[in-house]
Amino acid sequence: MSLIRKVARPLLGAGFIADGIDRLRNTEEAAEKLEPTLEELSSLIPQAEIVTADPRRTAQVLGGVEVVAGVALAIGRFPRLAAFTLVGVHKVNSYVELRSAGLESVEDLTSQRDTLLKNLAILGGLGLAVADLDGKPSLGWRAEHLATRSRKKGAQFRDKTYQWAEDFGDDAVKTAKALERDAAKSFKRAEKEAVKAISAAAKEGKKKAEDAF
Repeated sequence: MSLIRKVARPLLGAGFIADGIDRLRNTEEAAEKLEPTLEELSSLIPQAEIVTADPRRTAQVLGGVEVVAGVALAIGRFPRLAAFTLVGVHKVNSYVELRSAGLESVEDLTSQRDTLLKNLAILGGLGLAVADLDGKPSLGWRAEHLATRSRKKGAQFRDKTYQWAEDFGDDAVKTAKALERDAAKSFKRAEKEAVKAISAAAKEGKKKAEDAF
């Protein structure tokens, strides 16, 4: 892990840890702020009643998620999943904050604008954390690199095979070309299967992240 990651991740996670602890300590106050938003959500999505029916429990869950995901991000444990989870929590927090803010004076508007910009900046930081591969290539790059390298090695082997076959005559060349065609078909099938497997793994990873959120 680079020095920047060692510093940036704890800084990004610290605010969520503090906010989560505050929610758990002051559950009643947090539930009161959440209630209007939950009522609005319930009117839009009746199926969400299981979440919106108990603001106090929802506040506790959100607080716990903030603490766990914030700590995970700070120590670099599943940082992308932790950041992805915090993106969702931060959106909820930002909307609740925006909805409960008083806009009765110019000072209120200025304060609200500054808060909005701050929240957007945090969201941007979380977005970078979600996309950060910690110096490792993505699955798509790995698949493409593997295919390119395999094709390159296949071409080198083909050239060597032709050279050997020419040394033995025309029949050997014909046999080598026939073998090449068969090998090309097999390689294409293997390549498709590899890409399909990698795609399935990526989708499964994304689904697990969404389910965790």
